[in-house]
Amino acid sequence: MLRAWACVTAAWFLILSMVTPTVAHPHMWVDLESRVMLQNDGRSIAIQQIWLFDDFFSTAVIEDAAVHPEGKNIGIQQEIDRILAALEPYNYFTVIKHGNETLSSKLVGDVEWKVIQNRIQMKFSLAVDKHNGLETQYWSYAVFDPTYYIEMLHAEGATITIEGEASTKCNSWIEQPNPSSDAVALSQSTTLDNNPNETIGRLFAETVHVNC
Repeated sequence: MLRAWACVTAAWFLILSMVTPTVAHPHMWVDLESRVMLQNDGRSIAIQQIWLFDDFFSTAVIEDAAVHPEGKNIGIQQEIDRILAALEPYNYFTVIKHGNETLSSKLVGDVEWKVIQNRIQMKFSLAVDKHNGLETQYWSYAVFDPTYYIEMLHAEGATITIEGEASTKCNSWIEQPNPSSDAVALSQSTTLDNNPNETIGRLFAETVHVNC
């Protein structure tokens, strides 16, 4: 698994490595927004996410797309397609938990993107598979890169909007990460670039709790 992830990371962020030196993790940043969509009295659940990529990565993609023979927008769209293809085996960096069970989910609807002040924003939704039989109750989700190559956090003080038929019965909150001093020290080691660790990212991830 680590070897497979290393190959994905190398392919996805080849451009990034050309514009920024190798330093301690993370190498890349995503400003995250998310909201919960509930239908059928909470039995149908989707998580909508908005990723705003950092300046370095966005600039590299936009500059590369600008010389695409079919135009910049086509070039950016192709890069978004590559990103999504790389994320699919990793459930789009999203872990949804119901008790001790990790729930499966799938990409639904259209994936949208736009450029905001030279930063690329990508919006998509993941729906929890119906066969999991999740009723309206407590569950949680976290969005993170397992190797902590990318830091993905909601804005400070952000709240999670809950929309849909069962939204008035539910509340949510964001639990902030509390990594140990050993985890922080590991994240500052450049050895992670040659030896990816798929357990470290969870230690730096927020957890969104939903209670209905």
